[in-house]
Amino acid sequence: MEKIHTISVNIAERLSPPAYIAIIGAAIVIVLAGLQAASAIVSPLLVAVFFAMITAPIMTWLTRRGVPRVIAAGTVVMGLIGILAGMIAFLGVALTGFVRSLPQYQARLEEQLVITQSILSEYGITPGGIQIGDYIDQGLIVQQVAGIARGVGSIAVEIFVILVGIGFLLLEAPRIAAVVRRHLGAESPPYRHLMESGRLLIEYVVVRTKVNLVTGTGTALFLAVLGVDFALLWGFVAFVLSFVPYIGLVVAAIPPTLLALIEFGPAGAVAVIAAIAIIDAAAENLILPRMAGRDLNLSPFVVLFSVVFWGIIFGVVGVLLAIPLTIAVKLFLESWDDTRWIGELMGAGEE
Repeated sequence: MEKIHTISVNIAERLSPPAYIAIIGAAIVIVLAGLQAASAIVSPLLVAVFFAMITAPIMTWLTRRGVPRVIAAGTVVMGLIGILAGMIAFLGVALTGFVRSLPQYQARLEEQLVITQSILSEYGITPGGIQIGDYIDQGLIVQQVAGIARGVGSIAVEIFVILVGIGFLLLEAPRIAAVVRRHLGAESPPYRHLMESGRLLIEYVVVRTKVNLVTGTGTALFLAVLGVDFALLWGFVAFVLSFVPYIGLVVAAIPPTLLALIEFGPAGAVAVIAAIAIIDAAAENLILPRMAGRDLNLSPFVVLFSVVFWGIIFGVVGVLLAIPLTIAVKLFLESWDDTRWIGELMGAGEE
């Protein structure tokens, strides 16, 4: 790493600043274009790394108690398979019930529209008859369902690759760390910074998962108390989409808000919006700062930009993993004296 740094310094000294910046920028564009082109291969790898990071503490806990690494890794992977199977079964049952209830919700919504039209008519406003069924393309819904069914096979293959990757990453982690330590030196600043960066990143991923669990559980409990149908389903959606900052929870709040509007009227919809906003504010501003260190804070603009940027590069996987990827880039930039200022700009430092 020191040789690479020396070579880059020599090149920078021979070139003018604009030429050096242009070369670095072109190299970054080429790398990003390559990642986007290879997203079908890189995305499952990123997901495997993400879940390996989350389950690394469990792997460490098992090995410290004398469980062989192969058995420990197999136990972790089997646990993930069990959780995944449970989620698929839960989603299948919940979504089936939701789809079967759509005609009932459509009828309720049309009744509310009739009431709204009669109220408007009393004030001299005649909007005309509106039928919700006229705006629902049944053929399009069937096409979408068929497309999802056709994609189940490829999704199953990707899940298998991800699970195998998680197992190998958990097994290979000590060897990879030993190789890096041998080549960089255990006491060298690059190695110490790399290990510290990895620890901080793992900490963030675990903390983010815990905070999302609080958000999803709180959302499900409130919707259940209010009486909104499929409260557990919307709580699970809130848990998953909360990995997407700012945008995710807004999207997750749309279905239960519409259901509350249909079942309880405008007051119910407002109650759902207010409750989800309060739960999210408490999780993000009270729980997350207490559990995560300030070293991992990012500028709000960087957070929003990262969601769009990584989404363009890796699609849905990039959107869900935008913050861990951005934190990794920030920690990498902070490991070099020449780029440390860029990493500091990405942080949410005090004024």
